[in-house]
Amino acid sequence: MRGTDATTNCLWDQYREQRPSRPRVGGDITVDVAIIGGGYTGLSTAWHLKRAEPSLRVAVLESEVAGFGASGRNGGFVMTLFGTSVPLMKLIHGGDKLRDAQHFMERCIDSIAATIHDEAVDCDFERGGFFRMATSPAYEARIRHEYDYLSSLGIAGLEWLDRDAVAARVKSPRFLAGCYEPGCGLLNPMKWMDGLRRLAEASGATLYEGSPVTAIARRGGRNVLTTPGGTVTADKIVYATNGYTHLLPGMRYAQLPAYTYVVATEPLTEAQLATIGWQGREGIEDGRNYMHYFRLTKDNRIVAGGGPGVVPFGRGMHHDAYPVAWDHLERFIKETFPSLADVRIEHRWGGAFSMTADFTPRIGSAGKGAWCAMGCTGHGVALTHMNGAILRDLVLDRRSDLTDLWFVNRFAMPVPPEPVRSLVTSAVAKGMALDDWWCDRE
Repeated sequence: MRGTDATTNCLWDQYREQRPSRPRVGGDITVDVAIIGGGYTGLSTAWHLKRAEPSLRVAVLESEVAGFGASGRNGGFVMTLFGTSVPLMKLIHGGDKLRDAQHFMERCIDSIAATIHDEAVDCDFERGGFFRMATSPAYEARIRHEYDYLSSLGIAGLEWLDRDAVAARVKSPRFLAGCYEPGCGLLNPMKWMDGLRRLAEASGATLYEGSPVTAIARRGGRNVLTTPGGTVTADKIVYATNGYTHLLPGMRYAQLPAYTYVVATEPLTEAQLATIGWQGREGIEDGRNYMHYFRLTKDNRIVAGGGPGVVPFGRGMHHDAYPVAWDHLERFIKETFPSLADVRIEHRWGGAFSMTADFTPRIGSAGKGAWCAMGCTGHGVALTHMNGAILRDLVLDRRSDLTDLWFVNRFAMPVPPEPVRSLVTSAVAKGMALDDWWCDRE
C-alpha cells in the first residue's frame, strides 16, 4: 500500500489500472468547478456535474494519485448504515430521521448498482446481502432490539435468523443469531474507483494528480487554489477529501480522521470453503462497538477489518501500519472459523476514514462558493456515489429531493481543538472498549 511503512501491503493495489500518471497542475488554470480530492466523492461529483452540464469546466485536484485514501483501501461493503450505529443515530436524530436516512441509503445502493450496470463497470459487484451477526447473548439482545426498532419504523426487508438458520448460511461456532439485509452488496474498491475515474474523464472532467492544495483564497468573487505547481481559479469549489479534510486551509475543525485496519488471507481452497459454508457470499459484521467486518473476494480470500484502531493527534496522518490490529484480526479470523486455523495472511494494510463531531455525515455548504461532503464513518461506498449527485445539485443551485434531505446543509458542530479532541476521543474509546469487554465476556 501507499503508506509510510513498507510492511503494509494492500490487497486492492494489484487491481489498480496500469496507466500513466495524470499531470500536476502547472501554471495558472481557470475552471468553473474545482474539486479537491480524487476519490469516490470527487470523481462521482465530477461525473454527475459533467453529465448535467457538459459545457462546465471541471477539474479534480488529487494530492497523490486517484484512490490514494479510503477509496482504494476500504472493504468494499455496499451497505445501508448511515452514521456509526442505529442506536446512536436514534439518540441524536430520532426515529423519523433515522427512517429517512435508511430509505436514502437503500436508494444509494440502487443508484450505485444501476451505474455499475448501465456503464458496464467491471468491479466484481455482488448483491448477496449483509449480516449483522451476534457473537454473545448480549450482542444478540442488542441486534435483536435494533431489528425490532427498525421494523417498527416501517423499514421492510430485514430478516431475523436464529442460530440454526444462521448456521445454514455461514458455519461458525461464534454466531448465535443475526439480522440479514438482502439488498446490500460487495465490490472491489479499486476496480470501482478506476471505473469512476474513467467515467469522470470520459465525460470531460480533467484529473490532476500530485497536486496538493496548500492555500485557498477568495479574490474578486472567485476561489483561488494554490498548489506547488501553479494556481487554479474556480467559480466554485468542492471539498471531497473526507478523512484528510482537516489538513486543508480553513477546514481544521470540520472532521477528524480515524484509522482502521484490514487483513486478507490467501485464497481458500474448495475444501476450506466447504467447512464454513458461506455460499451466499454475504458481507458480515458483528455487534461490537469496535466491530469486525469480513467478506469473501472474487478469488475466495477472506478480507477482515475493524477491531483496534487509531485516532491520530493533531494533523498526524502516518498510521497506515498497526501490527497490534493486524495480529488481533488474524486471531479473530481463526477464532471465528476454527477450521481455518492454518490459513495464511497475505495482505495487511490500514487507512483513514472521516468522522464528524456528531458521527453523522456532513454534506452541504462550506462557505462562499464552496461545498463539502465528509463523515461517512467508514460506511461510504454507496453514500459517496450519491453524495456526488447531491453536490451536483448544490453546485448548480438546483433545488431537488436530494437537496431537501434533512442532513443536507444541516448545522455541523465543529470538532474541538487539541488537546481537548484527543482527551474526548480517548475517553469515548475507553468506554466503547469497556462495553465490548462486558458483552464479550459471555
